[in-house]
Amino acid sequence: MAKERDELLDHDYDGIKEYDNPLPRWWLWLFYATIIFAVLYAGYYLLGYGPTSAEMYEQQMAELRAMRPEPEPQEEAGSLAALVSDQQALNDGEQIFQQNCAACHGPNGEGGIGPNLTDDYWIHGNTAEQILATVREGVLDKGMPAWKSSLNPEQIQHVVAYAVTLHGTEPSGAKDPQGEEMGAPEL
Repeated sequence: MAKERDELLDHDYDGIKEYDNPLPRWWLWLFYATIIFAVLYAGYYLLGYGPTSAEMYEQQMAELRAMRPEPEPQEEAGSLAALVSDQQALNDGEQIFQQNCAACHGPNGEGGIGPNLTDDYWIHGNTAEQILATVREGVLDKGMPAWKSSLNPEQIQHVVAYAVTLHGTEPSGAKDPQGEEMGAPEL
């Protein structure tokens, strides 16, 4: 007589009886295959055949840098002097300034929460490189955000060119000087 598949075991626990049901063959083969895969996968990386996490990170960062190269600061600073006389760039810069900067620096650069941009006093330097770096990197301890994540390099150049043209305009209600007296921006 053939043995029955579902075999009632001869023990019970609080009146609960248990059947001995074997697992399906396809499930067992799948289980064994996952064990073999796990051993091969771990061996591939642990024995050094596969790339490490650090190598994968560096490769992905290199691909990202290749897609979006960083502009050279000297190129930005050198072209800033030319942008000060480019009316289209100044119009773009004024629009960006009014949308992003006027809330802290005032609509005419007279200062508010942020410093006055029209006088001869500078907190973070008055050279083109220093001004661009201040706008690009921000001054987090003073509450100025880093605009490099919101504006592209061309927009940063345009807004800085516009802000430089505000120097010496003497708007009404200008904030008191802050920083060191350095004179006009050095482009």
